[in-house]
Amino acid sequence: MYYLFASVILYSFNNVLWKFFVKNEHPLHLISRRAVFTVLIAFAAVWYTGVDVGAYLHNPKALYVFAGSILGVAGLVLMVTFLKTGSLVRMGYYSLVGTFLAAAYTYMFREAPVTGKTLIGAAIIITGYLVFLLDEKRRVKTEPAILSQHLLLIGMTLCFATSMLIQWEQLKVLPPLAIITTQEVVVLTITLIASIFIKPVIEKVSGGITLRNTAIMAAVIFAGIFTGTLGLKTADPFLASLTGMMSPVLTVFGGSLVFKDKLRPVHYITLTLMVAGGVVLG
Repeated sequence: MYYLFASVILYSFNNVLWKFFVKNEHPLHLISRRAVFTVLIAFAAVWYTGVDVGAYLHNPKALYVFAGSILGVAGLVLMVTFLKTGSLVRMGYYSLVGTFLAAAYTYMFREAPVTGKTLIGAAIIITGYLVFLLDEKRRVKTEPAILSQHLLLIGMTLCFATSMLIQWEQLKVLPPLAIITTQEVVVLTITLIASIFIKPVIEKVSGGITLRNTAIMAAVIFAGIFTGTLGLKTADPFLASLTGMMSPVLTVFGGSLVFKDKLRPVHYITLTLMVAGGVVLG
């Protein structure tokens, strides 16, 4: 669980960096450039730790990792597409759906043991998450969602959930760094191809983020991916999804430190509930 907590803190920090560094940069363009650094970091880590790349590539289960990585990138593209016109609040509810899908697979299909501690911790975290979402919904006026937005969110949720479940299964037999490297190579390849088709848009809106800042973001997100993968290996998809719910709340607190955004009492209540739930799970 501690790896999962570290991962969600790093992801939240990455969200703050994204807001701090990115002005008019196209998201897929930035992701592809950041992926160059994460791939290099991943290869260096594989070399340093002596992962048997040959054995990994000859393992038939590596194909599942590849498929899961494609689904993960597909979910990312669907999410970015939705956020052009959709709201974070609406996406938050679908993220909650993804958590319950992970729970169904973990505890019904894989018959993992469910403890009272898990149920209590989950209930507290979900309560905090709902308090956060309902407050955001009350404050932010959202337009009625059209069918295409719901389809994007359904596709995003299924892609992310399936990708995580595939990863969890393969972590039982394959090295975490090999899985991470595969994911990052797939991210780099697909986003580079996508960048070709959106090149005219990129040239128009590019904010000129520096290589140094891109490298910083890459280092942070790689650390988040690495700790999250280790956490998933030692925990399960449901617990990983639960801790992921802390990210938007921690991002708000990070924004208050960096951008002096104003915090409201509900943010402290939400964070207290989520931390309490995390303590119970830990």
